[in-house]
Amino acid sequence: MSIEVAGTAQVPATDVGFLLYKHPDRVQQFATSQGGATVFFPVASPELCRVVLHVDGVGAKVDRAEGMGRYVNVVPFAASSRLVVALGKVFGDALAGRCATRPELVEHRWPMTLTVPSVPTGGRSSPAELFEPLGWTVQTSAQPLEPPQWGDSGFVTISLSGAHTVRDALRHLSICLPVLAGAKHYFVDDAEVDKLQRLGDGWLNTHPRRDDIAAGYVKHVRSLTDEAVMRLAGDAAAAQPADYANAMPERRVSLARHRREWVVDTLARAGARSVLDAGCGEGRFLAELVTALPGAQIAGVDVAPVMVDRARERLQRWRGTSVWQSSLMYTDPRCRGFDAVVLMEVIEHIELDRLPIAMSSVLDEMAPRTVVITTPNHDHNEAYGLAGQWRHPDHRFEFTRADFAQWCAAVAKEYRYRVTIDGIGESVEGLGAPTQCAVFTRDDSSPQLNWSEGGRR
Repeated sequence: MSIEVAGTAQVPATDVGFLLYKHPDRVQQFATSQGGATVFFPVASPELCRVVLHVDGVGAKVDRAEGMGRYVNVVPFAASSRLVVALGKVFGDALAGRCATRPELVEHRWPMTLTVPSVPTGGRSSPAELFEPLGWTVQTSAQPLEPPQWGDSGFVTISLSGAHTVRDALRHLSICLPVLAGAKHYFVDDAEVDKLQRLGDGWLNTHPRRDDIAAGYVKHVRSLTDEAVMRLAGDAAAAQPADYANAMPERRVSLARHRREWVVDTLARAGARSVLDAGCGEGRFLAELVTALPGAQIAGVDVAPVMVDRARERLQRWRGTSVWQSSLMYTDPRCRGFDAVVLMEVIEHIELDRLPIAMSSVLDEMAPRTVVITTPNHDHNEAYGLAGQWRHPDHRFEFTRADFAQWCAAVAKEYRYRVTIDGIGESVEGLGAPTQCAVFTRDDSSPQLNWSEGGRR
């Protein structure tokens, strides 16, 4: 894709580099989960500047159906959700509206043209229906198949022209490209609704196809669509008279937020004064723990060094927090001595035959007084339209409610812990809550399995 902006005497076109990447004279490369990304400026003058983002797709994970391996797969090269993921990685500051050196440029409206090739159009809305209400002039050209007698492919090149901030232009693409494709390459949950509301702030709530865009963005999952539409309608109501705004339904807490709050509350009730977050990722939950449990010793570990670096950067303003690289597959003396250990959405990323090693590492080697585990409820996937599927391609397994209860009972018995099983999130009749959780409490007496009132349904 390319972004071409025009400059003025007051704001030269090359200043767009402050929002995207400085030094238009350089070719810059980045590693993303969708392959290598390259940013370069084929044209860079005060009057006109063109920025190109190219994603090669090499190394992008593609789920291949059995027997399809011998066919050419275009998925990594299509301008859909995979491009949006890479765009967020490379142009994250511009998407967020951040520019430390020239903050005034964030709100500058540039005369610009966006060109995006290989856009799949399997969704329910056309490019004109999505982009024209936002002030873009839209041109599309079909991409023919080879040989030509086969006709046109299901892909088009889109050209958008208008005057917009770089932030808004990127946000329009980030939401509308997956909607045009009618698909996403990853599992969607409540967090996707949060992202939709954040990226759509200031424009999506008044879009004439708002509800269709919301539904397409969350892959037409009914529960997520309802929540997204409700939130966006609430945003629209903010500009309406008070009696209209008060009539709007209360926004629901996202599952990710509900899960974090549940774990924090559990740790507080357990009286934990030191907590280790095993599999802490980028440290978002660690940052919440610091403020939710004042005075407690907070630490995190993750197997990925890049995640450890990000968590350290996030937590650098809080003294007394520690983050280091480690794995549940071996003994690490630094992980001992904590009142509580949290494994939030971690165990499903471990091979099932290696899970006993992880449990031995936590419950035998670390031996905290409290262990909190959350994991997806595989039964509930049917409510997401994923019956018989896992929620994320990186999951190694997912427990049903019956399997989770059996596993918890066996682990508690082996390591002399008591365990209470519960559910997090809105329960569906016959399917249970989307997240299932277990609280293990160390006890030298004979362990037993307890069911809380909100447990298996």
